[in-house]
Amino acid sequence: QFPDVSFGTDLATEHERWLAETKFESAVFVYNYPKAIKAFYMRDNEEDGGETVNAMDLLVPGVGELIGGSQREERLDVLEQKIADVGLDKE
Repeated sequence: QFPDVSFGTDLATEHERWLAETKFESAVFVYNYPKAIKAFYMRDNEEDGGETVNAMDLLVPGVGELIGGSQREERLDVLEQKIADVGLDKE
């Protein structure tokens, strides 16, 4: 098992490669990342009360992250609140 990884850890390339090369020995999707380590404009997952965001990465052996993506927050009221929460001016 790769050391020093728990919920909320921002995975480094070494972690991503270990998952693809050692743990799964295959390409693997990692999804529902912790909200605290992702951009404010990503859409919160309602299933867990917003602890994670709807984001994913495709990890492949020999590389680590090949591609990543996320659903952006499309609800204006929620996005404006997130902007305020991180201290940005919405203008």
